[in-house]
Amino acid sequence: MNYKKIFILSLMLCIGLTSKAQDFTRANFKIEDYKKGVQKIELTFNTFVIGINPDGEISSLEPLRRSRQNDWDDYEDNPVYGSKNLGSLNVIYYDNFNLDKSGKIKSIDGIPFDYYSSFDIHDKKGRLKSIGKTVIKYNNNFDIHEINGTLKSIGDIDFKYNNNFDIHELKGTLKSVGPIKITWYNTFDNEAQRGKIKSIKGNTRTMHVTK
Repeated sequence: MNYKKIFILSLMLCIGLTSKAQDFTRANFKIEDYKKGVQKIELTFNTFVIGINPDGEISSLEPLRRSRQNDWDDYEDNPVYGSKNLGSLNVIYYDNFNLDKSGKIKSIDGIPFDYYSSFDIHDKKGRLKSIGKTVIKYNNNFDIHEINGTLKSIGDIDFKYNNNFDIHELKGTLKSVGPIKITWYNTFDNEAQRGKIKSIKGNTRTMHVTK
């Protein structure tokens, strides 16, 4: 038996499975001076870029490749039932049989979307819960030191905030996003600058925090 060939085939299979563990290929998290939490999230998938606002709602949707002319400028996540093409994208919406999710995006090009519903008693109904294999979590009543409703994680990317233990920082400002570290002007600095972004370190081409 050729063990070298078996090893190579096994390695290729593992790489293939790993590449499917996360649906999005790039993530951008936007923050602002003097503001708490993330102001906007942009996740890039193979065929589209989706924007998510601080309330966990879809705020924008744009195809990466357009098979035909399309100049739609506005986007609204509201009752459009069934299937609809947006540019080159095939978008399917939840129907009236699911009252908690009715009119919301159900899938884009086969990638499923799910939302928190009445069954999720500790989380706000209507927020994005998952896109494909990527699960989105929010801080809730169990996270006693964090501001309720702020982002907790997207997939394996964790969000850490300045809280009551960080006595010199503005509570609720981001401390880190995954490996990316954020520092802010605090009580040791000029009072007028307290809460302004001081540094963002650790950005990569596939994951970055920007102003």
